[in-house]
Amino acid sequence: MTIEIWSDVVCPFCYIGKREFENALQRFPHKEQVVVEWKSFELDPDAPARSEHDMYGML
Repeated sequence: MTIEIWSDVVCPFCYIGKREFENALQRFPHKEQVVVEWKSFELDPDAPARSEHDMYGML
């Protein structure tokens, strides 16, 4: 079985989902038959490269 996963590499929620998937896959009895293909996907392509706010101001 091939599983294709599209994920944004900078999204913290995508990272949480990735870890949950990896944990579930380890418990799957047929995990050796699974091929995972990770694909990159940018959630917000219009996001600015820099923010006008500093990290402390955002918190």
